[in-house]
Amino acid sequence: MKKWILIIIGTVLAGGTFAQNLSLDEYRMQVLEYNQDLQKAHQSAEGALYSLQSVKTGFFPRVDVSGNYSWQFEEIDFLPGTPLKHDNYGVEAGIIQQIYTGGIVRKQHEVAKLQYAIAQLAVEHTMDNMIYAADVCYWTLVANQNLLRVAEEYVVLIDELYSIVNKRFEEGAISRTDLLMVQNRLKESELQQNTAMTNYRVALQSLNIMVGADPNREVILSDTICYTLQQPQAQELDKVLERRADYQIAVKNIEVAKMQTRLIRSEFLPQIVLGVKEKYGTQLLNVNGDCKWGTTAYAQVNIPVFHWGKMRKEVQKGHSQEEIRELERCQLRDQVNKELSNAWVTLTETANRLEIVRSSLEIAEDNLNLNTFSYNEGKLPILDVLSAQASWLQAYTNVVSVNYQYKVAVAEYMYVLGAR
Repeated sequence: MKKWILIIIGTVLAGGTFAQNLSLDEYRMQVLEYNQDLQKAHQSAEGALYSLQSVKTGFFPRVDVSGNYSWQFEEIDFLPGTPLKHDNYGVEAGIIQQIYTGGIVRKQHEVAKLQYAIAQLAVEHTMDNMIYAADVCYWTLVANQNLLRVAEEYVVLIDELYSIVNKRFEEGAISRTDLLMVQNRLKESELQQNTAMTNYRVALQSLNIMVGADPNREVILSDTICYTLQQPQAQELDKVLERRADYQIAVKNIEVAKMQTRLIRSEFLPQIVLGVKEKYGTQLLNVNGDCKWGTTAYAQVNIPVFHWGKMRKEVQKGHSQEEIRELERCQLRDQVNKELSNAWVTLTETANRLEIVRSSLEIAEDNLNLNTFSYNEGKLPILDVLSAQASWLQAYTNVVSVNYQYKVAVAEYMYVLGAR
């Protein structure tokens, strides 16, 4: 009995003698490499960069080339006895430079820069989500793997006890009642082992699916559930908000809304465009069909005068969007504050429970040893041994469960902090 206890202590708490194959950091990298949400976020950021570069071209002159051809069916005389040619054609190249557009291009460029920054923050936010999900998935498998080991060893302990009780029953030293109690407990332990195996297989499939691997691929995990992580330090809300990508997105959305309002105003300001055209083709009145070069310089001024109050209404609409974005930011701040407070309470209380379950495990081990020894000496009934074994199993299960809760609590707190 003592040998099996030492084996289980070494296997569960020390992580066993399993070869190291997949660490938590390696699994995180695999998840980030495979995840489609993160790939879409990268593509969105790349698209935002192209949009920014596209808007930037509005600062530079534009060169256009066009051609035209027309045919006049009726006969038209330019002078009596001098008919015009039926066809008219030409090729025209022009350079157009926007001199003043009310700042539309500049503001569009600022909006594009903000949208690109938001896309990059969205990538960071997606990475935070995926790392947290990977941590939970990894520790879930580790915990279920350890629970399966404990269940297997519990079956071995009950089976060993059954061998002893059965031998005594055959010798006539005990009644059949004791044998039946042990048999019943053995079946219960086998049922618990089956449940633990089911939970392990489901957790294994979830871990593999997150990296696009075969759901039933066997993996060997190098990080143990009972390894004590260093508890993170408490952080102030303002510092957390500086690191939270989703909160920074909310802040930049406010800036975008304000810039959109300014952009609306710009559309109702005067606009000045200068251009030069070079044309080669027939004259407007094609008398002899000769083609000539022609250069034209021009200036275009557009001054909005009266649009039935459209600018005022559009600006008011823009201010409404600004208020909405500001309310969303305030709402998110409150949400982060709640998440931070709850995560810290969960983390500290779970750390306190670790000490409790470890002490409980030591008591359960001592109780099992004493009861087993007393039963072998004939001083205690078999029921006390079975009760001590059940307490031992529960104590080990609590150790694994609370360690799992602590790992998840650390992962959640780091997620809330925005610290990858």
